[in-house]
Amino acid sequence: MSARGLILDTGALIHVEGNPRGRVYGACRDALEAGAPALLPTVVLAQVWRASPRQAPVAMLRRMCRSVPFSEDVAEAAGRLLALAGTADVVDAAVVIGAISHGCAVLTSDPGDLGKLADAAGVHVPLVVI
Repeated sequence: MSARGLILDTGALIHVEGNPRGRVYGACRDALEAGAPALLPTVVLAQVWRASPRQAPVAMLRRMCRSVPFSEDVAEAAGRLLALAGTADVVDAAVVIGAISHGCAVLTSDPGDLGKLADAAGVHVPLVVI
């Protein structure tokens, strides 16, 4: 993966549940080995986490990643971005805001919605599709 780092969206965590050592895990490991961050927005974790035994791979991935808090500043920026894009998914907006703030690519299974948000922000956000 690139030295720019990665930020994970909800689809990346869902993917890990079914494929623990697959592409998501490998991309995060590669980013870390290159000295780049692997980031997990707390709002993404909240959308996925149910603490079930089948989420053990998510817990393992979570330990690899640095948390990105859903702060009041992020919430306001996400709301402004949603207004610009004419969309409503707060989690996707928070992921795009995190990618812009940290200069990361987004590891996603949903490039359409994230791309629309990045376009509305007027910023190129690399999307890595799983």
